[in-house]
Amino acid sequence: MEFKQNIRVSGKRIALGAAALSSAVVLGFAGTASATTFGFSATSTSNKSQISGTYEYHYSGTADSNNPKGGGSNLYDGKFTSSTAKDLVAGDGVEAVLALQYDEYKDGIWARKSNVVAVANGTKTWTFSNKANVTAYACDRALNTTKLLNCKAAW
Repeated sequence: MEFKQNIRVSGKRIALGAAALSSAVVLGFAGTASATTFGFSATSTSNKSQISGTYEYHYSGTADSNNPKGGGSNLYDGKFTSSTAKDLVAGDGVEAVLALQYDEYKDGIWARKSNVVAVANGTKTWTFSNKANVTAYACDRALNTTKLLNCKAAW
């Protein structure tokens, strides 16, 4: 009888330990990088170009707080999924562009990046890391040029 009772107690301890470990794992995952995801859509101010897709980001850490050039700010990782730039007026010499603006932390320094062409007349999916203040824009661009025109923020 003593032997069975010890087995029962050990079984209860194992079950309790397993439940505690499962809870810790679930809480650990939930407590770290909780992602924010949303769909987006915007049309350029000329109504010639449209962008759409899904944007997801999550907190990934903090820039070196001892760095006087922007340290201590939050870093974000994420992705754009099925992000599309669609030309709404065919044959007018203008293409649709999904352009980005963001802050990037690289080699200990924050740098502002603007007019970064992510998609031109097509669809792409990509990931990013160590960014902040990301904004997507619907823009027009004359064919064979680099200047973005009539841009409108999606958020």
